[in-house]
Amino acid sequence: MLHNKINKPENSKAKEVREEPVKDISLGQNKKISRKQFFQRIGLISLLPLAGIWFSAAERAQIRERQIKTIDIPSNVPYGISFFGAVIVSKNDEQTNIFSAKCTHLGCIINKSEDGALVCPCHGSRFSANGKVIKGPADKSLEKLPYKTNPRTGEITVEVLV
Repeated sequence: MLHNKINKPENSKAKEVREEPVKDISLGQNKKISRKQFFQRIGLISLLPLAGIWFSAAERAQIRERQIKTIDIPSNVPYGISFFGAVIVSKNDEQTNIFSAKCTHLGCIINKSEDGALVCPCHGSRFSANGKVIKGPADKSLEKLPYKTNPRTGEITVEVLV
């Protein structure tokens, strides 16, 4: 804080004056706007939710435009882990699990297994045969994919977004 004294004669009634920086606290609150400007601003503000709805619809359209790839898996898939491009099949006596081959860390395609674990080739994440994370950097399980089995042929059909 700056303090400046005004030179004053000894017998003068002048008092000490402090000079401080002046702060502008108006923030436009004292400005008057016309009725027309008021309604223009309200109109612009009311367009924001509409813009959000439009962008949301556009995003959904882009998702629909993504290609859905159908992968057919033969009925004679061996027990253990098998790779079919964007899909991993883990089969044992009790159940068959089908997972997306995209690693949950950065989306690399998992295409190998070591000692019964699925291994991401990019950063070394490891997943169990049931899709759970064994070792990071991935922190989420593999995406389990729904599938249909043809009752006549036993062939499995999986749809994957590409």
